[in-house]
Amino acid sequence: MTEHLVRIAGSENVVTDPDQLDNYSHDETPLYKCMPEVVVKPIQTEQVSKIMKLAFEHNIPVTPRGGGTCLSAGAVPIHGGIVLSLEKMTKIKEIDKDNMMVVVESGIVTEHLGKELSKHDLFFPPDPVSLDSCTIGGNIAECAGGPRAMKYGVTRNYITGIVAVFPDGTISTMGGKLLKNVTGYDLINLIIGSEGTLAIITEAIIKVLPLPKVVVDLLIPFVCVEDASNFATEVLQTEIAPAAIEFMDGDVVRMVGKYLGRQIPYLEANAHTIVEIDGEEKERVRKAYERIGDIALKHGALDVLVGEGVRDRERLWEPRKKIGDTLKELTKNVTREDLVVPKKQIPSLIAKLKNCVKKFEANIYTFGHIGDGNIHADVSIAKTSEISASEIDKMRREIYQITISLGGAITAEHGIGLSKIPYLSMALDEKQIEIMKKIKSVFDPKNILNPGKIFPSQA
Repeated sequence: MTEHLVRIAGSENVVTDPDQLDNYSHDETPLYKCMPEVVVKPIQTEQVSKIMKLAFEHNIPVTPRGGGTCLSAGAVPIHGGIVLSLEKMTKIKEIDKDNMMVVVESGIVTEHLGKELSKHDLFFPPDPVSLDSCTIGGNIAECAGGPRAMKYGVTRNYITGIVAVFPDGTISTMGGKLLKNVTGYDLINLIIGSEGTLAIITEAIIKVLPLPKVVVDLLIPFVCVEDASNFATEVLQTEIAPAAIEFMDGDVVRMVGKYLGRQIPYLEANAHTIVEIDGEEKERVRKAYERIGDIALKHGALDVLVGEGVRDRERLWEPRKKIGDTLKELTKNVTREDLVVPKKQIPSLIAKLKNCVKKFEANIYTFGHIGDGNIHADVSIAKTSEISASEIDKMRREIYQITISLGGAITAEHGIGLSKIPYLSMALDEKQIEIMKKIKSVFDPKNILNPGKIFPSQA
């Protein structure tokens, strides 16, 4: 197999050294790791096609990989085989300002694309916290969102065309620089969010927007989660339309302060929000954030801190962006959950989750997108503690039962991947799962593309 892959992609793009393979044996999901037999790094769509034809002919499992930032073990090569990394396909092929479209290869890092677009006064709104390392292809595969999803939507709202390679190696070009297209079934949106199980996306046409001229961030601490939630609810009932309303519970902020070794304002608060307002006119943005400040104080905010310059805004966002690093360094993370409920249920969700994990002698750190009901819940134990797999499973089932009972779902933007397979039937009925499995079998009759993800694998 390796010799064939070298002929396709070149020896410099084929990895078999165990030390290097280890980097591709896991993503950012705790507790999941499997070694691939080989990693291939194609540089063009035609090479991806040839790799898939080889894999299809010989029934070799292939795990597509972007930046490796997945939080559902979606990039873990559970059946070994080939990891197909798109990290070298990073070209911006066209910036079409007339049509407000950009054509890119899928391995480009999201932050890098954003910096290049900004030179043309354009931007791509979805902004996962991992944007400095996640890729556009991974964003499409997971339908990534991020803090700005509340105002601007998620990845699928911006993809108008793709080049996809199917499991048998067939290359298909779908869509185009089109804002409307109902020519047959919407296969593009079926592939978006399919977690690399239906096709490998090598290129995308992306709708972009004018870069906002003015951006201001507010850090607003509250005594409790209920006050923060009521504040967010009222703001969203106005015409202001903030770009983001983020949330961090007091426990996680205090932990981040410890990790950063600096004093974060109002560490005594049990709920911190970050509100981002953007627009074209400085005066209009100022009036918007002043009104938001008034609403915050009405709901018991301890203060309203304003960040207008780039450095001040980065400092306000730093605790939110450092949560993952903090918990990895200071705790033993056993599960990273990505829950979504109707916005008004957030206080109830968090309270019930905290009571739930106490029974397992664990701690839960909640944060995320309070403006759209998407709360991330990282469950950790002390570095010196242990918890059995059966206890983790039992705890996760209780977490999902709580979420579903509040009208929610078990994942908002991280996907099912490998880690949530045992719980899929809690969230979807038998008919829905049956239809999804049939769709998978039509695209991938040999079940070689990212096998063992979303559904139990037969490979």
